Amino acid sequence: MTDQDKRGDDRLPVLWTGKLTTDDDREFECKVRDISLAGTLISTNAVIDMGERLLLEIEELGEFAVEVKWSGSEQLGLLILAGPDLELKKFAEGSGGETSKKPVAIEGDPLAS
Repeated sequence: MTDQDKRGDDRLPVLWTGKLTTDDDREFECKVRDISLAGTLISTNAVIDMGERLLLEIEELGEFAVEVKWSGSEQLGLLILAGPDLELKKFAEGSGGETSKKPVAIEGDPLAS
């Protein structure tokens, strides 16, 4: 089984600007690197503990409650717990085959077959 199979969901590349806020109101800039239906990969120089719950703000989309599921080499894997739209992936799909530089809303449900 490949790592891609283990994820259970395709990830779409993005390069969005974001901000992380901790429970004690520390703020850190971040870059959102990819999106899936349940989570996201970000890069940041923040030191965040595994399992910590944060607020992720993505420009043009809003705020999302997230939990750190893994970390390494200035990257964090975040599980999306709550937000205005748990299907962030549809905003990345608006860019087609290119890396999304900003969230793009598209018509209809991009997840429907």
